[in-house]
Amino acid sequence: MQPFLQNIKQKFQSKFQSKLHNFKAKLNRFFRKSIVDFILATLITFSVGLTLIGLSQPNAFPLTGRIETIQQFITAIFAIELGLRWIAASYKPRFFRNYWLDLIAILPLLQVFGIPSIVQLLRLLRALRLFSLIIHYTNMLPLNLKRRTPEYFLIFELLFLTVLFGSMIMLGFERGNNSGIESLEESLWYSIYSLFSGEPIVSPIKSLGGRIMTVGLMLMHMTLFVVFTGTVSAFMVEKLRNENTLMELDQLSDHTIICGWNRQAEIIVREYKASGKNKDIPVVVIAFVDNEHTIIDPDLRSIVRFLNDDFTKVTVLEKAGVRRANTCIILSDKSHGRSEQDADARTILAALTAEKLNPNVYTCAELINREYASHLALGNVNAYVVSQEHSAFLLAQVALNHGLMEVFGELLSYQGGNHFYRIPLKLEWIGRSFLDLFIHLKQVHNAILIAVDQGNGGSCVNPNDYTFKEDDQIILIAQHDIHL
Repeated sequence: MQPFLQNIKQKFQSKFQSKLHNFKAKLNRFFRKSIVDFILATLITFSVGLTLIGLSQPNAFPLTGRIETIQQFITAIFAIELGLRWIAASYKPRFFRNYWLDLIAILPLLQVFGIPSIVQLLRLLRALRLFSLIIHYTNMLPLNLKRRTPEYFLIFELLFLTVLFGSMIMLGFERGNNSGIESLEESLWYSIYSLFSGEPIVSPIKSLGGRIMTVGLMLMHMTLFVVFTGTVSAFMVEKLRNENTLMELDQLSDHTIICGWNRQAEIIVREYKASGKNKDIPVVVIAFVDNEHTIIDPDLRSIVRFLNDDFTKVTVLEKAGVRRANTCIILSDKSHGRSEQDADARTILAALTAEKLNPNVYTCAELINREYASHLALGNVNAYVVSQEHSAFLLAQVALNHGLMEVFGELLSYQGGNHFYRIPLKLEWIGRSFLDLFIHLKQVHNAILIAVDQGNGGSCVNPNDYTFKEDDQIILIAQHDIHL
């Protein structure tokens, strides 16, 4: 009998867990809808407005009872909403971390148990939720518009809440005690003047609560002054830096452009500087970066210019001087939550645009999926790298041939040792064999000839019998650049 009951209990628990999981999924989908955010924003605005009206009127105001009834109804809706969010939350501590202010804002529901009416002020905390919803939807703005949106909203949020709380608290404590503060309008102007001037502007405050709030307004004056000054200074410095950068970009030629920024970009810049012939070539990076000084080695800043914009735009590539550039490198850009397909699409668009603007620029692109490589070939893009695929080839070679990693590490980096070099072939070697030049390079320059880059676009790696032709170039391994 007992096993039978346990079996029924397990089936019931399993069915309950399944239904609970489906219910949570439905709740999460419901709360992600834009209409829900719009309704919440409307209710918050309505609630804050009613709070201001209710607290600013005397107790004998005839509509006070109706206003409080409506407020309690709206607060009950928010309590139900928070309860459903708690049920839908997969990690409860995160729920309390995200919504603790909203939980405090529903405490006025407890007024039925005799809690003082001053707790109605807590409803004003919902204004923070309103600002959070607005900031969330600013993510739909273009990247160049939303970059400093959170800072601007932070300043406005601090101003709004400080004036709001200051006005209501001053009115509550000083009405009847101070002839200078008898209405909401007077307390509002008192809060604004005190906040911006840093000192009270009416007769001495009589109540203890009013004095504490006045000190708070004066402290917020200093805080907002620092925040506002810092934000404006950062904006002006960035604007001046961008203007100076654009002036410098107009003077560049035969430079290198890097589109996008990821972990490989700094390695590329470092290799450019480590190489002999390219160490002084300016590098223009087109990418959205918050602070270039924190993402690049200080030793590399002298040759790098940042252009904070979208590298898929024609105007941006022209600003970077793509018509005068020697090389354009497009990196796979998966920032801002882009998928691999979106990253490859942006790479292809930028590469084809660069080739169209300047057919003579040497364009190199990084792809994630090889299936899109045909688009680059059709657009006459000079070279592309399928990053994940080539990493797999390298891992396979290292696993099959032990010790190769040290060899690859030396050959693929200009930091020291031997490197790959591609040099033009002199006329005296045209018509001679690959073996003749191989022996000459080893004996005279201690270099190893490994391949021929043919003038028709093909290549031969370690050919058995090859005679050099006009326009051929050779690829070799040496410790330094060689002049035949």
